[in-house]
Amino acid sequence: MKIDKENLIKINKKLNGNITREGSLEFAISMQKNKKIGEYKKLSYLWRAILVDHPFTDGNKRSAVLVAIEFANQNKKGYDEEKLVKIAIKISKENIINISKIERKLKNAIK
Repeated sequence: MKIDKENLIKINKKLNGNITREGSLEFAISMQKNKKIGEYKKLSYLWRAILVDHPFTDGNKRSAVLVAIEFANQNKKGYDEEKLVKIAIKISKENIINISKIERKLKNAIK
């Protein structure tokens, strides 16, 4: 997926948020260059960084959903926005950190 830190910040700024913590977000961005893992896993790292570590002051869940939609569009896949919203809320609320679990949930909403 072609997304960098600046793009994530722009997405979140549109939702009236500001970046407060960059560490896990930078790690998730660095995982985007890892050729050994698949695209859904790369998206899962971004989602975990955004939804569990809350790097933005506001709009973390909405930012994650927008990133997933961008992922689907870039990969010419369909998506269920309602499912993505529900998954984002669940991951955030339950602090789901398992990348494989997040990946399975995303694959269920983006096909």
